[in-house]
Order: sequence, then structure tokens, then C-alpha cells
Amino acid sequence: MRALAFAQARAHAGRYVASILAVVIAVGYIVATLTLSSTVTASVRTSLAAQYNTTDAVASGPDVNLGALRSVPGVSAVAEDVAGYVRVDSAEQGVSYGDVLSVSDSPQLRWQSLAQGEWPTSPGQVLVSADSGISLGAEIIVTAANSGESAADPSARVVGFVDLSGSAQRLGGTKVFATPEQAATWARDSATREFRIVGDGSVTPDQLVERVAHALPAGSTVVSAESATDAAAAEYLGGTDILSTVLLAFGAVAVVVAALVIANTFAVLLAARTQELALLRCVGATATQVRRSIRTEAAAVGVIASILGVGLGIGLAATIGAVATAADVPVPLSTLTVTPVTLLVGLVVGIVMTMVAASAPGRAATRLSPLAALVPMESKPEHVAASVIRVAFGIVALLGGIAATVMGVIGQQVMVATVGGLLSFVGIAALAGRIVPALITAAGGVLGRMIGSVGELAAGNAGRNPRRTSATALALLIGVALTSTMAVGIATVKDAAPVAMDNQFPVDVMVSSSGSASLPEALGTDIGAIAGVRAVSGLVNADLMLDGHGSLQGYGVDAAQVKDVLRTDISVPAPGQLVLSPADLTDYGLGGGDTVTVRGDRGPFTVSVIEGVKGQPALVDRADLAAASTPTVDGYWVRLGTSTDEEALAVTDRITEIARQIAPGSDVQGMTEMRSAIDSILDTMLMVVAGLLSVAILIALIGVGNTLALSVLERRRESGLLRALGLTRKGIRAMLIWEALLVAGVASVIGVVFGLVFGVAGTASVFGLGDVSLGAVPWAQLVAITLIGGVAGVIASLLPARRAGMVSPVSALSS
Repeated sequence: MRALAFAQARAHAGRYVASILAVVIAVGYIVATLTLSSTVTASVRTSLAAQYNTTDAVASGPDVNLGALRSVPGVSAVAEDVAGYVRVDSAEQGVSYGDVLSVSDSPQLRWQSLAQGEWPTSPGQVLVSADSGISLGAEIIVTAANSGESAADPSARVVGFVDLSGSAQRLGGTKVFATPEQAATWARDSATREFRIVGDGSVTPDQLVERVAHALPAGSTVVSAESATDAAAAEYLGGTDILSTVLLAFGAVAVVVAALVIANTFAVLLAARTQELALLRCVGATATQVRRSIRTEAAAVGVIASILGVGLGIGLAATIGAVATAADVPVPLSTLTVTPVTLLVGLVVGIVMTMVAASAPGRAATRLSPLAALVPMESKPEHVAASVIRVAFGIVALLGGIAATVMGVIGQQVMVATVGGLLSFVGIAALAGRIVPALITAAGGVLGRMIGSVGELAAGNAGRNPRRTSATALALLIGVALTSTMAVGIATVKDAAPVAMDNQFPVDVMVSSSGSASLPEALGTDIGAIAGVRAVSGLVNADLMLDGHGSLQGYGVDAAQVKDVLRTDISVPAPGQLVLSPADLTDYGLGGGDTVTVRGDRGPFTVSVIEGVKGQPALVDRADLAAASTPTVDGYWVRLGTSTDEEALAVTDRITEIARQIAPGSDVQGMTEMRSAIDSILDTMLMVVAGLLSVAILIALIGVGNTLALSVLERRRESGLLRALGLTRKGIRAMLIWEALLVAGVASVIGVVFGLVFGVAGTASVFGLGDVSLGAVPWAQLVAITLIGGVAGVIASLLPARRAGMVSPVSALSS
């Protein structure tokens, strides 16, 4: 039977194209996602942690002695790496900020790639990155960014360039490379040190780590180069694992859609060979042998398609990496990395998915007796009622999902709403066998009145096999629903996020101090003098005690002054008042109107408690705070008077520059910048959604074509009879095209409605129902998605319709 199975696969190779395409697309998507994730990780490790590539161990600590490390048996060379945050003044680029990094005196431990010039060998000589805009031989001034004092010898001459292209090292401002002694002089208090150690080969890296550990003073540490690389990469990679998870979730959707398509494809293949399989049964083959033969064919299809899919995924990842590298994107993708796990996952997913999807049609092909299967093939009606268990499960899941979604929206619990959405979708999927045929029948009635008998025939044919029709519709429904949910969710989030950000950050720009350091009064004065700044208000804070309620971090404001800088309404205290957010009131056991005594290091004062808005800090009158405690200027709130985002960004950059000069280490947060970043992220997600829609619709298109192909086979004699009664070839083709449009149109409408409801619910669960505007719903996009789904159905029907129209009435009736 194995030989027969392979012979059948070769004989019917053309019929497997649909299944192979579905598997190739799904596997390629997953492999590309995994490969890109691995590539990002490997590229970051290669570029950001390049200093550890030729290192065996890394030591750090305040009292590490360079000479002691070099004397450890098994050590070949040691490099002292010094890094710090500095200010760079140059005639060509003006003032900029960045990092000074040391260059090892040992060529063996130099990780930098010298693009031009020579290595620095003495103080006053530096390298800069090749893209810094500073010319070779230029004189620059380097000083510590976190100190108002200048170094003893801040000037230096550029003697060479370091190539940082395609590297994460180029991020974070200007890069200056000098000797360890020079770097330590410039970095001053911000300097960090570590020691890279390479062995002479007499011991293993692990043994070298142990030896170095024994030579270090207390409080020092030593780790392997691999661990140091992991730590450096982890600091940079941040949320890439989250992105990979989201992309793999989309890949899972592609797998589900592909599985439905494969099941339909094998149903078409086996239906076309029903008589052939029955003949095998008549000549002695058992049902088990026939099923084994079908599984063998499925395995062959799965293996071939999975290998092609893995190749497609790797090629796609390589193409994206090349384009990204050429575009010099911030995330490096220069080191294409394909792990064995990626290859294994791609192959296993493709093969297992194909085998599972083909199992149900294989069992169905052997349920009929050989003699019954030898008769001409007709479509078999479904059972009188769908499975009671399935219907009951669908109703329970749908009702439970709706309830969970409502609870998530009311309570603003994203996870609860997400679970509700998933449960609702499972319920709709389980009830699709009832919902889809009913809607197709309703739509078919309208179609029949519009175009006549051909439309009525199309509607009747679409509903003839509800289970297969609903499975085909479900394949398209999944892609459309997910795409619509994302499109609606992103659009409503973009509309609601600014309001939420205004509530969270009620000012245009916020300058805050680092740690316990106080910001100088001169900073507020200089910020207020910047063109484009409308108002500035200082924010002071102090550690306070509420008698009987605990400690409090209080912020003092001038009510008249602070109202000029606020973009939204928050509660501002008058003299003798303390404003607490609802959460703080609950934590301290207080209520609006209560009187409480507040104590600082200068003495107590009594205030009346006022309820503020959600998320705001604890505010008191600035004069009250100054009388009770010694406050420090914790930050400045700034209101801009700009009219465009570009102007706001320019003013924010100017504020940042002044803050770095007057108060090094202070943090500047600009609302316009944050909004632009959020918009950029959401726009990127929209591009991903567009890709998802194309993948899902492409696979679903194959599924619609498969269903129509099987319909043509099952209704061959019926089509012949219609032709004999006068229906033209054009009429047969039109009937199938309208049938496909009905199935795809109904699936698209259900998917869009689902996406609309749960996209809005998802946003409401984050921001609250009151912050969601139906005017922000992308109605035009939803209409376009519906039309794309319908057009996909029409395109999928063209080939089956053409084949059906070519069959003559005589040959069809005689089959």
C-alpha cells in the first residue's frame, strides 16, 4: 500500500497544489518570525556585546587590581574597560552628548573596527564613530556630562574613525574612544569599570573564572564572557520577546486557517477518488490499509510543503534583514541566524498540521461500503440536527464570552476582556454550522430577487453542505475577524490614548530630577526664556507624615502658577488643603473633607483633605509645604505655546539640551515625543495587520476554491441536467461565482462585525468605555476589508467555474 500511495501522489500531484501552498505559507510565516527573532538576538549580541567575542571572563568591582589579574595563572591578557557619559564640543557638530569608551592597549582585546586612521596611544588622542560628522584631525573638547567642572585637559585630537555601521553601539549619542586613563579622567564620577580577561589556553574558561574569583577582593565579581554577553544583550533587547510572541500568535492564526484549507483540500481529493478507493476495497484492500495509504500521501505532502515553507521563511527573513541593514534601522539584522529549533518547529508544525487536517477526510472516505461508494457521487446531506453537544458548547462559550467581555470593559480589566473575546470566538466557531448557512439563505433570498433563478440556485448550492460551507467560511472569518479587531482597536487606541496621556501627564513637558538631587532655580528661569514656552511651574517635594496614617511624599505647587501650565483639569490645592487621588484616599483611610495633621522636619500644619483625580500626585500649597519642611525642587512642569508637533519637538529638544547643561542627569519627558512614539508603534502594528490580512485571505482563498471544486464534482450530474434544460455555460459559471461571493461575503461580514465589537471592547477595557469614540472607528477600512473578502471569494471561484462550464451535458449525465 505504501508503493500505491506514492504512486497515487505522483499521479495526482497537481491536485495537491492547494494543500502545499497553504502549508508553505503557514510554515514560512512561522519560520520567518522565529528566524527574525533569532537574528535580532544574535545581531545585538554580535554588535552590542562585541567586546566579549574574544574574552573568556569579565571581572568587576571597586577594588579590582589590574596587576593582580594579570598575575593569575592561565591569564594571557587583561583589558580595563572604562565607560562614562560625556559632553562633546566640536566646531563641526556643536554640543552633543554621548559615551566615552576605552580602547585596550592589547590588540588581542580590541573589539573596535578601525575604519581609518590610527589607534590612540596617549592622552589627547581619540577615535570617534565614522558617522559622527567630525573630521579626522579635528580638535574636540570632552568633559564629564554630570559635572559642572572641566577636566584638567579636556581637549583632544581625532586620530581615527571606528566603524559602527549596522551596530547597536552607534545608538545613544556621540561615541568617543580613548585610552583607559583618558576615559577615566573625562568620565569622572560617571565612570564604570570592568576587566575583560582572556586565557592562554592552558585552562578552560570555567576554570579561568574560578581562578580569577580566588584572586579578587571581597565585593568583586567575575562571570563568564557568555554571561556578560547575555546581560548586555538583555538590556538592549527589551520588548523584542513581546513582539515575537505577537507575531507568533499571528502565525498560529495562519496555521489554523491553513489546517481548515488542508482538510477541505483532502476532502476534494478523496471525493474525486471515491470510486477508485471503493474499487481497492472491492479487490481486497481493508479500510485500515486505505486509511494508511491516505496518511502516507498526507505525510508526503506535509514533508515536501514543510521543506518548501522552511526555505521560504528563511529567504523572507534574509530579505527583510538585508533591506533593514541597507536602511540602517536601529535594530541590527546583519547576522542571519537560523537555529535548529526553528527548523524543527517549522517541519513539525507543517507535517503534523497536514496529518491532522487530512485525518478526518481519510476516515470519511472509508466509512462507505465499497458497493455504495461505486455509485455516482452526490453530495450527502448533513444529519437532521447538528451535534447537541457542539451546539450546547457553542452557546455556553458564546454567552460566557459575552459576560466576560462586559465584565472586562466595566472593570477595565484587559485580561478578562481578552478571555471573553476568545471564548466568544470559540462559541461562534462552534455555532458556525448553524449561523453561516442561515445567513447565506437570507442573503440568497435577496440575491434571487435581484438576479433571478441563477442567484437562487447559487444560494441553494451554498447551503447544501452546511458543515463544509461553514468550515470554508470560518477559514476566511478568522483572518477577517482578527484583522478587523486589530484595525478597530488600533484606531480607537490612537484616539483614546492622547486623552489618557493628558490625564497621566497633564503638562506638555516634564523635567524631573535624578534621585534626591534638587534642580536649580536657574533651570526654570532658562526654560521659561525659550521661544515657544508659554509657562513654567516649579514642583517641590518633601517627605511628610500624616498623623495616624503613615508617611507621604508631598508635592508643593503654587495654585495660580500651576494652572497656567496644566493641559487638563486636575485638583489644585488652595492654602490649607491637601489633594489626594482616589487610590491614595483609600490607602490612607481618608475621605474628602477630613482634617489631618501633616508633619515635616520644621513642624506640623493642619490641612483639609480634597479628593483629586485618578493618578495625580499628592499636592499641597507650596507655602504650606515650605513652612513645614525643607523642600527640594523635584521638577518643572512646562506648557508649550507651539502650533505644530514639529515645533513642539524642536522646543522639547531645546529644553532637553538646557537641562543637560544646567542639571546633568535630569530627565525630560515630552508629551509630543511620547505621542509620536505611540503613533509610530501603532502604525507599525497596522502594517503587520495588513500582512496578516494578506496571508489569511490568501490561504482562505485557496479554501474557497477547494470547496467549489468539490461542489463541482458532487454536482456534476446536476450541472449536466441544468445544461440540458437550457442553462448556458455562462450561467453555470455565474452560478458558482455568486455562490463563492455569498460564502465569502457572509464570512467577511461576520468577521468585520466581530472585529468591530471586540476591537471597541478591547480599547474600552484599557481606557474605559467613556473614552472610546465611535467616530474613531475606521469605517472605510472595515468596508474595504469586507470588499476584499468578497473579491477573494470571486477570484477563488474562477477556475472551478471555468471547469464546470466546460463539461458537456451528455458527459455529465452519463457519469
